[in-house]
Amino acid sequence: MYWRTFYVQKSGNSTDEYEDAFAASAKLGRFAIADGATESAFASEWARLLVERFVEEPFRHKTQFANWLPDVQKRWLKAVNGKKLPWYAESKFEQGAFATFLGLVLTKTRWRAVAVGDSCLFQIRDGKLVTGFPVTRSDDFNNAPKLIGSRSPPKELQSQADGKWQSKDHFYLMTDALAQWFIRNNEKGKRPWREVERISAGKDKKAFVEWIDSLRTKEGLRNDDVTLMIIGL
Repeated sequence: MYWRTFYVQKSGNSTDEYEDAFAASAKLGRFAIADGATESAFASEWARLLVERFVEEPFRHKTQFANWLPDVQKRWLKAVNGKKLPWYAESKFEQGAFATFLGLVLTKTRWRAVAVGDSCLFQIRDGKLVTGFPVTRSDDFNNAPKLIGSRSPPKELQSQADGKWQSKDHFYLMTDALAQWFIRNNEKGKRPWREVERISAGKDKKAFVEWIDSLRTKEGLRNDDVTLMIIGL
């Protein structure tokens, strides 16, 4: 098993303004990405804590999530409490931070995933897309995805999926802008995983950034933080 991640911030933003997050452990078979909501306070910290906590201890169903979330919320409050905020951001801090989330766990022969919102997983086998989760249509992306909140009570928001994996399968984890592009091109019969394979094979971050810039200019990729995690088996 191997994994690698590529990421880039919104066009026009600095690297410090990147608000997605990712974490992984090939040894444990745990992988996660999250997309912090820009309009909320300290969203990047929240996204980072979510993915790190999942790799430490994944949740699976609603009962586990109800016990899992409060610890992450406490970590967020401890991390950001006392940080200076402009007056107009204080009310946002009281509301908390928000993020979409996707977590994947691989065992000896199977995989399972949980998601809140529109960060997506795609499973590729023998040059074909065999699984897309949790969003399956490009028109289903919108400006109001489900979100995990740093001050919100745990709700049954998560979607779940599971299946089997085989040797030489690949899993792609993507935040929403790239995931929408991927699904839209698959709907057109273009096999977008081939482009992803081409870009990721070189392990060149500069080439990835240039590719994303090209998609934004030529194919209407939304100007958003982009995270791509690739897991090869």
